[in-house]
Amino acid sequence: MMINSAASLLRRGAARRAVQSTGAVSATSTTKKASVQHSFFRSMNSASTIVEDDDSDYGFGKSVPDNKIPEEFIEEGEETIGEWTGCTRKFLAPLSVSQSGSEILNNPLFNKFTAFKSGERDRLHFRGLLPPRRVNMKIQKERVLQEIRAEPSMIRKHIILEDVHDRNETLYHRILVDHMVEMAPIIYTPTVGQACKEFAMRYRRPRGMYFCEEDRGHMAAMVYNWPEKDVHVIVVTDGSRILGLGDLGCNGMGIPIGKLSLYCAAGGIAPHRVLPVVIDVGTDNEELLNDKFYL
Repeated sequence: MMINSAASLLRRGAARRAVQSTGAVSATSTTKKASVQHSFFRSMNSASTIVEDDDSDYGFGKSVPDNKIPEEFIEEGEETIGEWTGCTRKFLAPLSVSQSGSEILNNPLFNKFTAFKSGERDRLHFRGLLPPRRVNMKIQKERVLQEIRAEPSMIRKHIILEDVHDRNETLYHRILVDHMVEMAPIIYTPTVGQACKEFAMRYRRPRGMYFCEEDRGHMAAMVYNWPEKDVHVIVVTDGSRILGLGDLGCNGMGIPIGKLSLYCAAGGIAPHRVLPVVIDVGTDNEELLNDKFYL
């Protein structure tokens, strides 16, 4: 089954694979953190989590080679009537997915909410699970922008945008791509610092991977728990120094998430090819240690 989603919204050029480490190691636990970090990076290499491009197999999470794409996915022009009004049929390579029905609607990577056309609703087996009226991505974007611009608080703007991120990545990245100057301060500095401080309190949906000291010896197996098999870019933090706020421990996950959102929108990396990671070996922050909600 083919679906045009966030993963196919952005350019599919082969991005240079990289692992970027953010944050410095605190002096009080340097040896322990360095040891866990070494185990993590060794497991990444041994498990081949960062894979080479191989478009010969275009199953779940793989790109369809251009020469295998039907012409209707590439050449058709913009529509002015019907459910395609305001949309273009000049698609990038769609993804072949193994999911269908409500699984698609509950997966933010593929969910487009009411923007699914009638053919997609039939083909992906969720006709009747959405309101019948098709509301395209342009209208959905205008609705979210109106809500964001009406909110005076930057952290509230961030929460609104991350809520979209958690349920509709196609819309989320469309907003970032079209309004990067306006959205960048919301999803990253300066707002991301406060978002990290409140990360545990606002935690709603798993995103990224977490490696802790108890995972030593298991990391090479753990990386296979990540659902996407075509990872190109990993951003790693140990949470020990977040934007001058000190040691935020596990709450530092907001940094890799924010950076990778920018990399996808500004760098053209497909969202299913990125992985935010926290190497969590605890925190020396007494406020967090006394916080019953800290993760």
